Amino acid sequence: MKFKNTLLAASLSFAALSFQSHADVIISGMGGEAGYGSDQTFSEFSPTFNLPFDVNIDGINFNTFRAFTNGNVDLFGGESNFEPMVTSLTVFEARGNYDCASCGDTYIGSPSEGVVAVTWLDMSTDAFHNGDDETNRQNTFQALIIDRSDDTGQAGDVDIEFRYDELSYRDEGFSLDSFTFGQSEAGFFLPNEEFIALPGSGTADILELVNTSNVGEDGIWAYSVRNGEVTLATAPTGSEGTGTELDPFMPSDDVDGSWEFEFSISDNEVVFIDPDVAIGYDYVVESGPEIASVILPTGFDADYELWLMGASGWEFTDNLTAEEEYLFGPDGVTEFRVLGIDTTNMIDPDDALAFVTGLSFVESGDVVMTQTPITEFVASPTSVSEPRMFFVLLTAFGLFAIRARRKTK
Repeated sequence: MKFKNTLLAASLSFAALSFQSHADVIISGMGGEAGYGSDQTFSEFSPTFNLPFDVNIDGINFNTFRAFTNGNVDLFGGESNFEPMVTSLTVFEARGNYDCASCGDTYIGSPSEGVVAVTWLDMSTDAFHNGDDETNRQNTFQALIIDRSDDTGQAGDVDIEFRYDELSYRDEGFSLDSFTFGQSEAGFFLPNEEFIALPGSGTADILELVNTSNVGEDGIWAYSVRNGEVTLATAPTGSEGTGTELDPFMPSDDVDGSWEFEFSISDNEVVFIDPDVAIGYDYVVESGPEIASVILPTGFDADYELWLMGASGWEFTDNLTAEEEYLFGPDGVTEFRVLGIDTTNMIDPDDALAFVTGLSFVESGDVVMTQTPITEFVASPTSVSEPRMFFVLLTAFGLFAIRARRKTK
């Protein structure tokens, strides 16, 4: 087999969770009174929390953090002159919130294993002067730190997302000798004090972060931390979403009853999309490298059957076991069919959700493929189960497009 570009199956525990979002970008469902976690930080006290994973920046492993009401998160690790090293996530710095106990709430939570969330909810310096007044300007935003070490095989690799729901005010700073100081900033302070700023940082345009993005979905800005290096993430093409398990790529179009996905991807990168669901699927590579292996999910009362195309049509080949990788051989295949999802699941194919499928290819390259759900009529259904959240993970190098079409059995 040539270079095998492996796709990892999505965590089933992740798939079972139900996430809600505030205005589509703020992740909730983390417990506590407001749903953003049971821990808080306050203007008068900012407790130190342990990170459940290391974050490697410039060769320094950061493993604890403090969140502040002024919109900053400090990560601590290593030592310099007997003091811990610090790197700062400046999500949206508004210094006026630091000493204002009534100016909003700051929560610490975790939507799933391997993810840390800090949420600033309804922050408002106006509240310091006006109390609880409906005319108060408010800011609501969030930071996610997402462990990516399982995906990359490199401890300390993470994705960091800044999510902006509402930005209504900023620190305007003060002027001195034609220079303005102290305006609100947003960006990433590295241990060497280099600042990777987001657009508009330090100007009035910072409020536009809620309407812009570097990953294709307004209000979401992401950094990628790989092997100690911090960079702004690359924007995808076509499909909305960031490609993470929390925010998978969604169809970019609905063409003749088909769902189309289109986005850019780099070698060894894992991304997430939401395709359709049914009682079975056809997987067909239209162009690009052959499929080397497949991993199918649990949870569907399924006796999976693998079918391959033969001289006279589809031929039964083997039974597949959930969560076990099935290898197609050194040359791979360009198409295969999976059947056996029990109809009692009542999975609605009209929901553009997904069937957790892990795929690998025999080599890197440009891939265009289809995943076609196979449906079966069930007379007089009494109910349809709630949509399940799950993902197809696909990886290749260059442009990747998927079109999910419906087929009736």
